[in-house]
Amino acid sequence: MNSSETLIIIPARGGSKRLPRKNVKPLAGKPLICWTIEAAIKANLDAKIIVTSDDDEILGLADTYKSKGVYKRKRPDNLATDTASTVDAIIDVIKSEVTLGNNPQTIILLQPTSPLRNEDDIRNAFLLYNDTEAHNYRNTVISVCEVEHPTAWVGRVDESMSFTGTELLNKRSQDYEKEYRLNGAVYVASVEHIFKEKSLFSQKLKASVMPRTRSIDIDEEVDFKVCEGLLSG
Repeated sequence: MNSSETLIIIPARGGSKRLPRKNVKPLAGKPLICWTIEAAIKANLDAKIIVTSDDDEILGLADTYKSKGVYKRKRPDNLATDTASTVDAIIDVIKSEVTLGNNPQTIILLQPTSPLRNEDDIRNAFLLYNDTEAHNYRNTVISVCEVEHPTAWVGRVDESMSFTGTELLNKRSQDYEKEYRLNGAVYVASVEHIFKEKSLFSQKLKASVMPRTRSIDIDEEVDFKVCEGLLSG
């Protein structure tokens, strides 16, 4: 595939309610989004890397990687709100590429809130997409990691503080079958599927497994501090 057929899209809004300005917040010496941009470059895929944002500071950071093949896309105002979806931002990028005369077929989505995801994780997901029956518009590759504890131990707490909905079978955690969760680090999907379903997710999914140590998604300050400790250690 050439660069006009595969797009690596990095979506980064300027606003964040739980952790203000998190995409530009310095993490172990550089802005959070830079960890994802650099991982995309190091993956060395034949792909065009595009940062899509409503924020001038974020777009300015993308510009510093221009010599390494990174492009920027300023989002329209209607895609810069809290209610705008990631898929809408992806479709906007695809349409802009078509307008430029390119013919994107595959999208690799990298959320900047997964700074520990590395180039191998990106390549592994892309290879799975291309090397199996996942290379079909009905199938999306998602990155996952093993859950920390069995989901049988997960339940609900009601107003009376009753803990319900669990399957407490007096088993050790290692006695349960391995389970995995979506970690939000890498998604690979076809342009055809995204336009047809207006969704990244297909009914049939392929899992690209990542270690838990690289699966932290930064949502709050505590996540940021954990990542900083791991990167600085």
